Amino acid sequence: MPGARVHDLITVSTLAAFDVLYVAKVHPASLVPLCCFSGAYLFAGLACAGDLDTNSREYRRWGPLRFIWWPYRVLVPHRSWVSHGLIVGGIIRALYLGVMFFLLSWVGVWLWNQCGMHVDPASVTQMEAHSLGQIMRTHPRESLAFLVGFVLAGTAHSLADIVSTGLKRWL
Repeated sequence: MPGARVHDLITVSTLAAFDVLYVAKVHPASLVPLCCFSGAYLFAGLACAGDLDTNSREYRRWGPLRFIWWPYRVLVPHRSWVSHGLIVGGIIRALYLGVMFFLLSWVGVWLWNQCGMHVDPASVTQMEAHSLGQIMRTHPRESLAFLVGFVLAGTAHSLADIVSTGLKRWL
């Protein structure tokens, strides 16, 4: 299995290759989906890759927010289909991150309420879901580009592990 530096190099180099292919094949005036794809790919490749279930560089990059990955680390066996599934791994991490975002917003609402500022948790959740849905309806190409970038970065990570392990076994 490649080390963290190799995974980072794979992330950056494959992103550069995807970006060059996109600019060559699609009209360069449509760069917003490319930026959404590239941002998601870089974020997922450097901070949300398949090794979040271990004390990896990706995990440590979360700094004080790494606690949000603790349930993932406990529940997901390393190199399982959940963490290293070619397509499914990235989708699961994207969904997990979304759920954690909603849970953290509920904690924030609870803290506001403890400070005497009354906020209705249901209205906050409804507003978040409405806002996310509105963004996805208003910007479908950009939303799809973001999701594809996020998932492909995890796929690149898993493929690197599969190829590396296969070569080690073959040699």
